[in-house]
Order: sequence, then structure tokens, then C-alpha cells
Amino acid sequence: MSIKIEDVDYIYSLNTPFQKEALSGINLEIKKGDLWLIVGHTGSGKTTLISLMNGLILPYKGNVSVDGMSTKDKKVNIKNIRKKVGIVFQYPESQFFLPTVKEEILFAPKNFGIEIKDDVLKYYLDLVKLPYNYLEKNPFELSGGEMRKVAIISVLSYNPDYIIFDEPTVGLDYSTKNFVYSLIEELLKLGKTIILSTHWISEFTSFKPNVFVLKSGKELFKGEFDNFVLQDENALTQAGIVLDEKLQLYKCALKKKNFELANKISLI
Repeated sequence: MSIKIEDVDYIYSLNTPFQKEALSGINLEIKKGDLWLIVGHTGSGKTTLISLMNGLILPYKGNVSVDGMSTKDKKVNIKNIRKKVGIVFQYPESQFFLPTVKEEILFAPKNFGIEIKDDVLKYYLDLVKLPYNYLEKNPFELSGGEMRKVAIISVLSYNPDYIIFDEPTVGLDYSTKNFVYSLIEELLKLGKTIILSTHWISEFTSFKPNVFVLKSGKELFKGEFDNFVLQDENALTQAGIVLDEKLQLYKCALKKKNFELANKISLI
């Protein structure tokens, strides 16, 4: 079972003066239990790609399917796809519209016909390290890190198989970033498939994820993390990707085939 993206094009504002091709000829398969980074310069098509994965938008050409269900198939209830593929957006406040944290968390499960009991709510609050009394708080009065945690619970609460994080560490302090890394590790152990759209590649070096690189809406690279790091730097730079000091050190260790050193660098 997997998310399959086959020969996909996407065009914004079709047949208008503002027409723009956002994706062209994209092919990608994300299998159950995988961890993928979707990377590229701003405007490369990352947000468009993740929006296609759960049917928020539909491809202009080609096909997107989730566990065999096509997002374009009118016989498929799109809610069944969205229940499988959850997205935690970059700015969690953009997802909030209800007066309490509890109502925010319960909204999506209710929409999918899922009843969440108090002990399950407590499990998710404990998972993200939020006190139980936060359920009655106004989500707009929380800190940025707390908002991100509530947004994560609101997706985890309906138990999707595939979880997409859009820039999961942007704007977070050191402690909350470490929480995000630990949570991703825990979700992978639970068998979840994780997709990260991010500019901050080196933060996830220790996970050795698969990497999909977009440049101007087209595939530049697709494959394993080490092979990505060893790509021609000029080509990566043209795609808006710069290997920081940590990745440079990691690359040097790989070139020298010093895998023990590379693993130590990845954990820094």
C-alpha cells in the first residue's frame, strides 16, 4: 500500500493571464512506513505536491492514488483518502477556528465519524507533553510551540496512516524542535508513514530519510539520503539547496567511506 503520484502535472489559474505550471511530470511512490523529505526552493512546488497527496487539489494531468484510491475517481469518497493522509500545516493557527483546544482536537475525528474518549485524549496530550487542563484553553492564546502541538494532536486523533508535516520545525525553540524529532521517531516506530516538506535538511540527517528534490516544479533528484548528499553541489545550488556545514562534513565522511564518522556527524 502506498501513495502513488504518476505523471502528474498541476497548473494554477488555467486559461487565465495568471496561468502557472506548478508541477510537471512528477512520479513518486511513498510506501507504508517510509520517511521522505520533500525539498526545494520556495516556489518549487512542495506545497502543491503535498496538497495533491490528500486530495486538497486534484492533478491537471496524471493520477494521484492513496492505497489504490484515486483522488480523481468520482466513485471514491474523498473523505476516505483524507482520513488516511493527514497534514500538519506550517502555521497551525491557520487551521484553528474553534474556541477551545478540546473542540479543535475533536473536530476532525467527528467529521470522519470517529468518537474519541477522554482516555484517548489524555494519551495524545501526554504524547505531546501538554497538561490535561489545556483542553479548555483558547488555542489562540497558546504559544507557537503549544499551537504546533495542538495541530499535531488534531491530525493524530483520527489515526491517519500517512502524516505530512509542512516545515515542522520553523519558528520553534530548541526544546520544541527536539520534541518534534522525538515524535517523528515514535510515529515511525508505530508504523506511520512520514512526509516532511522542509528547507532544513540537516536537521533530519540522523533519520537518513528518502529525499525528493523539486526544481521549478520538476523532479531534480529522488532517492536515498546519502546519494542526495553526494549530488553535484552546483545542481543543488541552482535548485536553491545549500549544504550547510553539518552536511558538508557528512559528505566528506561519505566520500572517504568513513561511515562510522558519518553516523557520528548525523547525530550532532
